[in-house]
Amino acid sequence: MDQLRAMTVFVEVAKAASFRAAAARLSLSATAASRLVGELEAHLGVTLLNRTTRKVGLTEAGLAYLPRAEAVLSEVERMDAALGAEASVPSGKLRITSPPSVGAEFIAPVVVDFLDAHPQIDMELDFSERLVDLVEDRFDAAIRSGELASSSLIAHRIVEMRYVLCASPGYLAAHGTPAAPEDLSSHACIHWRGPSSDGSWTLFRGAARVTVPVRGRLLVNSHAVERDALLRGLGLAILPLISVHEDVATGRLVLVLGDWEARYGALSLVRPPTAFMPYKLRLFIDFITAELRRRVRVAEADAGPLPG
Repeated sequence: MDQLRAMTVFVEVAKAASFRAAAARLSLSATAASRLVGELEAHLGVTLLNRTTRKVGLTEAGLAYLPRAEAVLSEVERMDAALGAEASVPSGKLRITSPPSVGAEFIAPVVVDFLDAHPQIDMELDFSERLVDLVEDRFDAAIRSGELASSSLIAHRIVEMRYVLCASPGYLAAHGTPAAPEDLSSHACIHWRGPSSDGSWTLFRGAARVTVPVRGRLLVNSHAVERDALLRGLGLAILPLISVHEDVATGRLVLVLGDWEARYGALSLVRPPTAFMPYKLRLFIDFITAELRRRVRVAEADAGPLPG
């Protein structure tokens, strides 16, 4: 039984006090209208309408049920109207959470462009290292970096980013240029501070994989701080190419061990496992995916062909 349709027929019959008149308004046959109301009564286990050959009237149960059915149908109508309006002019608030470094460098600039493009949408950004519960904390989505742990959340892969090992020309002139991954152990390395940090870097070349313990005077969880330290000659660091492509193109930074691959990092958006995704969230996902992928392409073109 289509309960909403049956409720609609019941309400119209109650108002018209006639199956025939209600059926005509709803473009149904009187027989179909009677069947739908009968199915609703069977579902509820009560008689809603008294039927005689001359008139139709509400029973006591029908009198109690009618205003509630009207309220439900009215709410459904308002909801449909609101969603239809959102589809034509997306509006409302989106609540997005992200790790601070990823959020500040990659997400925030794109969010400003997104809000410019959609003036009826508001955005609340939460930059936090804590792993929030999207449902309990009422977030629409979260940005995650790296490989995702298995969960019930629905994931959307946004972009793959190439990470490169680099240093300033001044640092390399003073301390020499590593010729092999093992040489990194004797260099100052600006190290990323994160849950999976273990004091080592892993590099790849084809099937070869080398893990090297590294040391340095700076442990940090900000790409912007890493880049600044690199430019000031504090050591070597592994950074997303999108963060340093202009520096590489202008010679302010130099790629090191270019035939070795540092890693590829993914940015993903995860959302609660609901069947319905708000249109404004779909717009946001499409927007940041297209924009971040465009920026990655620009970064790779600016930096030129990369060894390896």
